Amino acid sequence: STQAMPRTVLARTVLALAAAAFAVLYTTLEAPASCPHDPPESCFFSEAYAPARARFREAAALAGATLHQLNITADLTIDVAVIPANAATPPTLVHMSGTHGVEAHAGSAVQLALLKRWADAPADAPSSRGVRVVLVHAVNPHGFHCGRRWNEQGVDLNRNLLSEREFAALSEGGSERAALYDEHEWLWNMDQAWTPLFDDARFALRAVYAICLLGMGKVKRALVSGQYHAASSLFYGGSSLAPSHALLLPLLQREAAPASAGILIDVHTGLGPRGVDSLLPPLNDGAAQASHLAATHSIFGEGEGEGVLGADFLIDDPAEADSGAASSGYDLARGSTSGYLLHLGWPRGMSITQEFGTVPGPLVLRGLAIERAEWLHAGPQASGGGCRGTARGAHAARGVFFLRSASWQRRVVRRGVRLAEQAVRALAEAPEKVPLRTD
Repeated sequence: STQAMPRTVLARTVLALAAAAFAVLYTTLEAPASCPHDPPESCFFSEAYAPARARFREAAALAGATLHQLNITADLTIDVAVIPANAATPPTLVHMSGTHGVEAHAGSAVQLALLKRWADAPADAPSSRGVRVVLVHAVNPHGFHCGRRWNEQGVDLNRNLLSEREFAALSEGGSERAALYDEHEWLWNMDQAWTPLFDDARFALRAVYAICLLGMGKVKRALVSGQYHAASSLFYGGSSLAPSHALLLPLLQREAAPASAGILIDVHTGLGPRGVDSLLPPLNDGAAQASHLAATHSIFGEGEGEGVLGADFLIDDPAEADSGAASSGYDLARGSTSGYLLHLGWPRGMSITQEFGTVPGPLVLRGLAIERAEWLHAGPQASGGGCRGTARGAHAARGVFFLRSASWQRRVVRRGVRLAEQAVRALAEAPEKVPLRTD
């Protein structure tokens, strides 16, 4: 056993370095997408928040949607397109993009493709099948605009949908969550602006040490669990409900309810194999977790059309996920957008996180570490447009959450559209597949 330990450490080191090197080389050499020369899916992607929002508004109008605008600031809005159905309590699909701001490029593209599809073929639109659709564009417009995962207060919106009592309990020191975070935070919380080459080398050495000796599963668990005691550090869940949720919640209660059944899809990027989407059911849903997992397989696990389960997309079982799975390590996480189901009153309801893989986990963490270091230590307003930090920080974050390759963008749009269509079909034809709510 004493000989096996060094071999395990060496194997982890080699695998981590090889995966990161291959990802950098592949991303560098692959030709970027070019609309309209590449397949049409690339044309749904926008390089920045403002053009993405303008295109969403135009597409929503063409699809006959009612548009609502929720102002975070005078210039930054959450835009919500509602396509109604002719029923008192229609089954409802809620589709979200940009909960983690910089990840919005993918979800925004999927929503644009859906709106165009329904505008071009009204007979196939969800409303013609009795299904209401609510598209939420850029839950975190600040992060989308500035190229960061967090909101204007440095809060992770996917750890923030909590009650006052839950915030109070989670902010207490000495918890397992806080101890786990504090044990690992040296890996990603830099105390100065990022110095290229020097900090790249320092981070690489730290990452190899952490992965090899601590294990990637433990490091990831410290990351994704979130924390509520260090406001200036990464993965902060906040101390009260963020403006995005405070504005969006009453709108959804009015526009997405009542409903006989509902499915919520929240699109993310970053974790998992490159170009493959992992479907994550609610990860802390108690006794209902098994029924949600079964419903996920029943509604979204079909092999026909775009994607084959196990090859083109994955359905994660949190109870069995290893450290390489997108859903691993989330046992302590709280406050995700699945919490909206608690407030909508759907008798049948489920939520799905659709997570598109980009680059290996260590590179994702490096991008977040650079963005935070530049945001905190490089000076306010350095990149203009109301964004602190620097262009270097924003570029580092976008580079790991928004891939500009034609193949990745094609898979995101096709699989994103496919998942939404599967949800609409289930709501229209077999709503009994959606699990009963027990809360």
